[in-house]
Amino acid sequence: MSATRLDPRTTRRQAAARRVRDLMRSAIIHKEIEAGVLPSETELMLSFSTSRQVIRDALHLLRAEGLVQRIPGNGTFVSASKVDHPVDHLHGPATSRRVSHRILDVTTDVAAPRVADRLGLAAGDRCAIVDYVAAIDDEPYYVCTAYVPVPLTAIVEQAPLVDEWYSVYERAGIQMGISDIHIEATLADEFAASHLGVETGAPILLFERLLRDQNGNPLEYAFNRVRGDRITLQIKQPRRRRRPEPEGKA
Repeated sequence: MSATRLDPRTTRRQAAARRVRDLMRSAIIHKEIEAGVLPSETELMLSFSTSRQVIRDALHLLRAEGLVQRIPGNGTFVSASKVDHPVDHLHGPATSRRVSHRILDVTTDVAAPRVADRLGLAAGDRCAIVDYVAAIDDEPYYVCTAYVPVPLTAIVEQAPLVDEWYSVYERAGIQMGISDIHIEATLADEFAASHLGVETGAPILLFERLLRDQNGNPLEYAFNRVRGDRITLQIKQPRRRRRPEPEGKA
């Protein structure tokens, strides 16, 4: 079955709307367009040198992403609540908004082989399993399952007293070292969905994290499930110099 062929004018309009959407999205994320009412359609038409229909199509795409909302009689407003998260050092959300942690459950169990390997435990050793939710201004940001050595259980249980997760260890006199983080896209299971306020099967980000102290001792092996619509990862990547080609090689 062949796909329905669109009118070339429709195809061009859709492409133009996607490009305007991308540029407006970037301006919103980088706060070049401040929270509040958006410029009028006429102003946006002049700014992007395009038609009213293209602007309306672009705004429709932004509404579908939850970045703007239309309030009849008042206009279109920026509704994005993303948090900037530069990936250049170990830290919590880079925001002036209130960050809080709520412990859902703390149990102990025999560490699974992968957990024991990551935490440097012997076979049969027990570990603490901590489920918690991080929120920004009471909006769920991520839900986490963290595995920690049993002696650190009391330290981790103090998380509701801090506004950055890592500082719970620093309050106990532990100096942070390196964190290995693997990031991938995944889907929210029922547990994550219920605590993040999304539908089961909604796309989210998964951060698999191994945290060590300054001496390289494992502190925590965790799985953070993050609402991707509430985080912007910022990464600076210098290009590594290429090795010189061996002489005589084309």
